[in-house]
Amino acid sequence: MRSLLGRVSFWLSVISMLICLSDYLGSGMANIVLVRFNPVIDAIKFTEPFKNWMIDANDTKWAMDSALISLRFPAYLIHFGTFLLVGLIIDYFIHIFKRKQSR
Repeated sequence: MRSLLGRVSFWLSVISMLICLSDYLGSGMANIVLVRFNPVIDAIKFTEPFKNWMIDANDTKWAMDSALISLRFPAYLIHFGTFLLVGLIIDYFIHIFKRKQSR
């Protein structure tokens, strides 16, 4: 069994937390990475009913620029969850591949 530091899911989770923290603290580049490079958030960010609980509708300053939209906490949870899920899937495939190699 691999250690925690050797798992893809651990590192993707850490990267996701760093991106979310950076976005929360106001980095515009983190917002672009958080929204544009996550296909789940990018697909549902302006659709109802997700729009109202993912995007701060009261912050109309960046309403036309989707790269700099103000996000709410559920968007960060979705980002973390998708990174974790992708990491777990990759870890599973690595496990299957290593098991087949050892036979």
